[in-house]
Amino acid sequence: MKCFLLCLGVSLGSVVVAAEPAKTPPVTPAPTSVTTPAPSATAAAPSVPASALPAMSFYGSIADDELFDLIKKSDQFTRLDKGLFGSPLNLRVMHTLQPTAGGKATGLLSAIFTGGTLGLIPAVTNNSLMVTYEVRVHGRELVSYSYQRTFTRAVNIWAKDETHGLGKEGLDWLRGTAAEFTAAAATDAKLASLKKEYERYFGVPPTN
Repeated sequence: MKCFLLCLGVSLGSVVVAAEPAKTPPVTPAPTSVTTPAPSATAAAPSVPASALPAMSFYGSIADDELFDLIKKSDQFTRLDKGLFGSPLNLRVMHTLQPTAGGKATGLLSAIFTGGTLGLIPAVTNNSLMVTYEVRVHGRELVSYSYQRTFTRAVNIWAKDETHGLGKEGLDWLRGTAAEFTAAAATDAKLASLKKEYERYFGVPPTN
């Protein structure tokens, strides 16, 4: 009887063992390589020429975009900024455009003929243009340079004017005054003193 029970227990144990599914070892995933992008190089702040004047705001009463771009190309005014509102240092470009003494009579007769022909005959003007460049500190004039020229111009009243009322010759001359001004500013003793005084109080900015 004991032998029978022993054999039965061994048989049941074998059945239980056989019924259990075989355990498979866990699969370890292969390590994946992660590529970390290299940090992008931070662009260095552009340095300014050693001869650059302190930052100053800009205002122009005529052709301000053209004159601003031309003046800013010079080493002295590389810090010129249209958006520098409230700056104690300012560069202003002002102009006057007036008919000459002879141009008043000529312009009147020309206007009569032009009006009588409904604009078929262009109007003739003879004007004197003066442009003045001023560097001002706290509202006071530090240096001022003026340039003047007289132009005779035929104006078609029906044509679109893209020369600020100066004509091609007048606009070309106006642009040329920007180079004359920056050349004069490069050797101006008052502007050189302004630069030294500014650097004494605020330090020397990074230069090329």
